[in-house]
Amino acid sequence: MSESPFDIELDEMTLARARRGDLDVCETIYRKYRHPAFSVAFRICRSRETAEEVTQEAFITAFRKIRQFRGDSPFWGWLRRVVVNHAISTIRRNDKTKTVTFEDYHAPTAGGQQQTGLAMDLEAALGMLSAQDRAVVWLHDVEGYNHREIAEAFGKTESFSKTRLSRARARLRELLEAGQNTLRASH
Repeated sequence: MSESPFDIELDEMTLARARRGDLDVCETIYRKYRHPAFSVAFRICRSRETAEEVTQEAFITAFRKIRQFRGDSPFWGWLRRVVVNHAISTIRRNDKTKTVTFEDYHAPTAGGQQQTGLAMDLEAALGMLSAQDRAVVWLHDVEGYNHREIAEAFGKTESFSKTRLSRARARLRELLEAGQNTLRASH
């Protein structure tokens, strides 16, 4: 998997205290990981309110099940999976998440403005995908999940993940090309 904003060190002593139910340590863990957890939830759910709910639910689940964390992999990977699973469950329950509006972005240079514009185009195009397609693209292309991991998270087969990713990428290309053609026509 690719490098992740979740990749934050958590020492064994802190983890042991959390397993014993030390609320101060749980709060420390929450403060360390809340921003990356929210970011992943937001990218999947596309709604600030939903992402906040997912983040809260994921931390509650993580602290309830922290004794199940065996330490075979880094804690951050386990916690990220808890967040992703909650986000996927949420979009399965409610496939019509709220639309995100973009804030007014200002880049310091013309090149930066063009890159910001391209990023906004991609964000807008991602917002036009179904919640499941958007989640598959995000998990595979950004979070670095493989098709098996995505399939497991959705409770589907690997071909589900591969097909959704392929169709979503094709749709993103169409949307981005249509946006570029609209820009050229207006100039």
